Amino acid sequence: MKKTAFAIALATLGFGANAAVISFEAPLNLQVTEINQTLTLNKFDSGLGTLEAVTVEFFGQGVSGVTIQNTAAQDQSFRFSSVLDLVFTGPLADVVSIELFNTNGFISIGSGNTVDLGQVDISESLSLNVAANLFTNFIGSDLLTFQCESFVTNSQSGGGGNVIVTQNTQAGCGAKVTYSYTDNTPTNPVPEPGSLALLGLGLAGLGALRRKKA
Repeated sequence: MKKTAFAIALATLGFGANAAVISFEAPLNLQVTEINQTLTLNKFDSGLGTLEAVTVEFFGQGVSGVTIQNTAAQDQSFRFSSVLDLVFTGPLADVVSIELFNTNGFISIGSGNTVDLGQVDISESLSLNVAANLFTNFIGSDLLTFQCESFVTNSQSGGGGNVIVTQNTQAGCGAKVTYSYTDNTPTNPVPEPGSLALLGLGLAGLGALRRKKA
């Protein structure tokens, strides 16, 4: 029992490590496509502790409107789709893909008529876990930098060459980095002299009790 009490005392006076998390974000900014944006975030400060994990989130937004006009003297069948790809490059690279429009097959457009596909505002994101052998790219006092470039790809068929597609598009990129680390700061403050004295009295009392029982 005395050994157990002594172990508890040591644990009370000891120091430990805490798990902690810190995040930084580069906000999204909409611009007329095509775009080429630079995103900057803070790297991990090794003075905070030991880096255990890094997660990077890429996110993007597309805002677009489309009208399709048939200038032919007869009705036309027409199919249309539009995809926005946001290509991220840097210490990590990936693509956030956003489908803006898809007629899902052929639609009929009367002679001289215009079909309005409406306005869309779509956001997508993806999350990546960074391999431990790449941590060095994320540690330091300088900035972490990613580039994001947009590519809008339209696919259309039908219309007899007499269909006019009018599209207005904006896009934006953003990024977030999350660092999980072990905080090496002591978890318990150094006990005051009074606390040490009280602990000593407790252990002394435990010893006296054992002698009395003997």
